[in-house]
Amino acid sequence: MNLRKLCGALALYVPLTANAAEPQQPTPLVMVDDFAVTNLHYAIFSSQNNGDADSDPQKQIALLNELVNTYMVANSEAGQELAKHPEIAAAISVSNARLIAQALISEHLENTPVSDEQLQALYQTKYAQSTNQEFKARHILLETEQEAKAVIDELTKGADFAELARTKSIGPSKSVGGDLGWFTPKRMVAPFSEATIAMKNGQVSDAPVKTQFGWHVIERLDSRELPTPSLEEVRGELEQQLRTASLSKFIRDLRENTKIEVISSDAKVVK
Repeated sequence: MNLRKLCGALALYVPLTANAAEPQQPTPLVMVDDFAVTNLHYAIFSSQNNGDADSDPQKQIALLNELVNTYMVANSEAGQELAKHPEIAAAISVSNARLIAQALISEHLENTPVSDEQLQALYQTKYAQSTNQEFKARHILLETEQEAKAVIDELTKGADFAELARTKSIGPSKSVGGDLGWFTPKRMVAPFSEATIAMKNGQVSDAPVKTQFGWHVIERLDSRELPTPSLEEVRGELEQQLRTASLSKFIRDLRENTKIEVISSDAKVVK
């Protein structure tokens, strides 16, 4: 077997893509007994090795030798017998299923058509019809409502907000006086955002705000309107969102039309 003669051919291979317009056709490179190792096998094997051998003939030869050895061992009598072992067979089955599923998902995301009407509708909902505002605020986070009310009482009597944040807050922003910088409502948990939106600039919350992190005393420092991005600026993001929604529907439809039966008392199927 003269592998050196294959160097020119190997240098011309095109890596596989799941949605290639003209899929590559397999071209046999080496016969291992009656099994043909093809250019597609080599392309995949090379990509799994970071494509290090793409431009180096000596590395190509070494990589092809490694691929031949891999198939030689796997296709041997001992290898085929081991493939019947339940754990190995299950691993092969899972690997095959994962590969096919990932390729199909990638193809679906790449090829799902997105119309201008869909883009316009999503843009109107997400951007054009919403107020794009951000806020600058600081807070003091306490463990109990009573502690938060006590802090509000101190602030009412003239205590310094930043100093109370540094000495009493249990939040990570205590080192900077509770300053959270600028943020959009979506970045914060809902109760915190809703309370901040309802306040005026310079106002301190007159009642503690409860979230899953504890009890907050909030001071809204400032607010400003952000420019609404144009459709072209967010086209890629919206297209991806529409394709992802289409993929979710595709998977839901598959599940609704697939018979899934729990046959083990220990098995759990999440619907």
